[in-house]
This record gives sequence, structure tokens and C-alpha cells, in this order.
Amino acid sequence: MVTESRIAIYNYLYELFYNVVTKNVYSMREPQELTTSDTTDGFIVIRVGTITDASEFDRETYARVRCYIQAFVPPISRGRLDYKKYKLFEDSILAVIHEAEANPTDDYFIEEDSLISSDTEETENANNSYYTFIKSFLITIDKHQ
Repeated sequence: MVTESRIAIYNYLYELFYNVVTKNVYSMREPQELTTSDTTDGFIVIRVGTITDASEFDRETYARVRCYIQAFVPPISRGRLDYKKYKLFEDSILAVIHEAEANPTDDYFIEEDSLISSDTEETENANNSYYTFIKSFLITIDKHQ
């Protein structure tokens, strides 16, 4: 049975995306207070789903978890999409996932999943609208005993 810490997965993903996609990286949910950089440059939120034990053999334990990266891209003005910034977020998120998929760590193997995207979203606290790009992927956790 895998007893992987959710915090360890959040830390792994944070290290992958921080300063590659943006410095504005948050875990679990949007920040309570947005910084000037959040509102002008955008930010990403890392979400980790339920960790499911997929172990099949003695002495080998595996688990899987679906993760999401959600990019919040501020509009240019009056609700117009900033295509360049949106594409920059999209391309850099996909590049990080492809790189992690091609070069797995000892414990984590990323598998790219289908693309999920949505249009406009509002932050819960500041009433600012953002365009969002959401990417889902699977992580297999491999712990050798």
C-alpha cells in the first residue's frame, strides 16, 4: 500500500512549474489576496486529486493521482483575451509536462492526459475575471520496498 504524502506531490509539482511557467504558483486554490503581479501577469494553481492505490505485486507498490494545473490569464482590457500571454502559459505548461514525462524521477511518472480548457472564471475574492487554461495529467507514484 502506498502512503505517499499529498504535500510531497504538491512540492514536486511546485518545483516543476515555479519560475518556468511563472513565479505566481499556488497550491490547492486561488490565493485569498491577489498581488499586483497576480492581477497583471496571471498565476497558476496546482490541484491534486484523490490518490488511488494501484498495487498489484508483492514488494512493488503503485498509486495514481490525477492532477490539474489551472492558469489564470488576465484580460488585456474590457474582457479581451491576451492571446500572447494565454499562449505563453499554455506552451510553457505543456513543455513542463512533456519534459517531466520524458524524464521521470525515481518516484513520480507523469502521463499526459487530454486537454481541458475553459473560458472565463472569476476569482473568489477580488471579483477580477480571468481567462483560464486547465491541463490535466496523471502521476504514477512508484515506491519500491
